[in-house]
Amino acid sequence: MAKNKPKKSPSTTNNSSRRFYFWRKVLSLSDLNLPRQHKIAIDILRTLSFIPSFIGFVYNSKEALRVPFRDAGGAIILQSSQLDYVVASIWCALAGYWNWILTTSMMRRWIFRYEMSSAIVRLITFIVITWTISAYVNSLNGPDQPIRTWMINCFILLITDIIRLSIISYYRRLKKLKDPSIYLKLSVMRIILYPLSAATCLSVFTVLYQLDKLQYRTSQLMDNSATFLNNQLDFTRVSTLATMNVLVLIISSWSTESLQRRNMLRKTSLKLLSRSLASSTTKNRINIHYRFIIGKVPSAKDQLVKSESILEESEMYEDLLMVSSSDLKADKSRKVFEAFNWVASTQEQQRVKFDYVIKTEDDVFVRWDQMIDDLLNIESKENNTHDYYWKGLNFRNIPIQYMANTKELQINYGLPIFPIYAHSVFYLISNSILELIVTQHQHKQHRRFIQDDGQNLAIWLSFGFNLPPPLHDRRIQESEHVCENDLIAKRVRQISDMKLMYDNIIVRHIPQCTDVEVSECAVCYPCHDIQKITWKTLNLACDAQKGITLKPMAGFNDLAGRNKGG
Repeated sequence: MAKNKPKKSPSTTNNSSRRFYFWRKVLSLSDLNLPRQHKIAIDILRTLSFIPSFIGFVYNSKEALRVPFRDAGGAIILQSSQLDYVVASIWCALAGYWNWILTTSMMRRWIFRYEMSSAIVRLITFIVITWTISAYVNSLNGPDQPIRTWMINCFILLITDIIRLSIISYYRRLKKLKDPSIYLKLSVMRIILYPLSAATCLSVFTVLYQLDKLQYRTSQLMDNSATFLNNQLDFTRVSTLATMNVLVLIISSWSTESLQRRNMLRKTSLKLLSRSLASSTTKNRINIHYRFIIGKVPSAKDQLVKSESILEESEMYEDLLMVSSSDLKADKSRKVFEAFNWVASTQEQQRVKFDYVIKTEDDVFVRWDQMIDDLLNIESKENNTHDYYWKGLNFRNIPIQYMANTKELQINYGLPIFPIYAHSVFYLISNSILELIVTQHQHKQHRRFIQDDGQNLAIWLSFGFNLPPPLHDRRIQESEHVCENDLIAKRVRQISDMKLMYDNIIVRHIPQCTDVEVSECAVCYPCHDIQKITWKTLNLACDAQKGITLKPMAGFNDLAGRNKGG
């Protein structure tokens, strides 16, 4: 009689199936039952369906992080807020999810009906079609409508997926499969209804939250006053015997950093201006007024938190001017243009004429003692009418933009040749040029605005007017990492550098660049320190009269090939 075999305990019998029960393979909506040799290739192709949504998600996330630094437009320019980009990113994720499910479902059907090569061709064609539709929708709405763009993409995928599910349900009824309606309902709930409800509710809450901001901005737009704060100049305190009147426009903003820079300028560079005007050599010869230019309050939060301090600063110093323009850095040219309009209206209302207008910025230290001497020398020249006078740090058809710590190449100007322009860090224009700019606007001529006002000034004046180019002055430097002892205008790296340079000039009576941190050689100046970055290594050339340009590359013709006749 055969011996009874020992029975295996349930724990040992089902050990292999129970130990990794949660790893058990279940064919989900995202899985394909493919042979091993085709699985990697098909998965890579399916992943390509994510690319439009992934690009949109990255773009919107990047813009959402950038919005707080540009204040989302303020009351003048209404543009997408941070919440808009966050919600758009969520719609991007939903579009990517629906695209993945749709691509997987279609591929599963094609594998069942066709050979693998034919299924792959159909998959690639389907992905190209979805890319094309997404690109068309993005181009149709533009970058300023992120939510609308990706909602349209989602609803296109939604309609396509509903059609797919309806077809599946229809075929299941024809084949008399069990419970086709239950399958359809579960798919609709999991794939469509739940994600769509979450994204829609979030969008609705975002719109409701931003209605308060919209009401604030609308009230700001209804305020038609072009200027307020210190928009009147007091001529009772200045000499009526002076032969020259000059107005200085210092571009500033509502930011805390700009407030600190304004206070430091009043203690240093502008204090140097007051000392120079009070000296015996310049007294009663020249009058100089200045104003810090700020735009409209950028947000309701800034109005609540900073308005009181701005008003106190205005009452204390009487040197703040608010113009009807956005306060964003990207709209600096508009702010400068509105300041020019204010200058023209002030001359008309108060019956005074400014011989020169100087534009600079709140992070620039200006040697006003030397600048006053230069102005007086210009006026003392024989037969000088100072008509169409224009002076600054000149760039000639050069696409280099000097940013904070990088050199960014910008070539998309939309112009056949870029005119000679004076850099926006500091430039001087005569009243006749100011009148051209303002008169051109009054005649409703087309005006193009770009971010840099120095370049914008050149565009306004170089086309349609036969004006001489601006005069070049190398003593104006826009880089914060350079310093020369004869500079009349220099952008500073830290506000403490203003104090250091002022003390060097007034207190210590030593060269202004003493103890100032310098890591680059000033453009158009000789460089003898091999440890510093020299402007010649950046492929720049300098003409003492015309300005800065790109120097020809040696051997370029030999490398690229010459045109040969014959």
